[in-house]
Amino acid sequence: MSRQHLRVNRFGFAEYEDIIEISKNVDISELKGALKSIVEFALSEDSDLLDSLSDGAQSDFMVPLGMSARMLSSGDYSEMELLSAACTVRYCAEPHLSEFPDELAQMLSRLPR
Repeated sequence: MSRQHLRVNRFGFAEYEDIIEISKNVDISELKGALKSIVEFALSEDSDLLDSLSDGAQSDFMVPLGMSARMLSSGDYSEMELLSAACTVRYCAEPHLSEFPDELAQMLSRLPR
């Protein structure tokens, strides 16, 4: 797949040409639900996930996840913006999966690459 950069969207996520291809194989409503579940799991006030992560995992994963949470709460985003956010969250989480609870790792595996 092509990795040609198209732009950085208004939520701060890079959009690439290959996201158009990814969109053909993704159910957007399922993707939205999966990303919302990850946001709720990781950013819940009851979660002690943040304290359990290394500094690298916090900065690599929690920053794009927080950006995704803001995007989702706005309710005003395109399919391309949602796909860019989901792909970024997964990409940034992958190096740190061993630090995450199994449930979170499984949720992340549902996001596209």
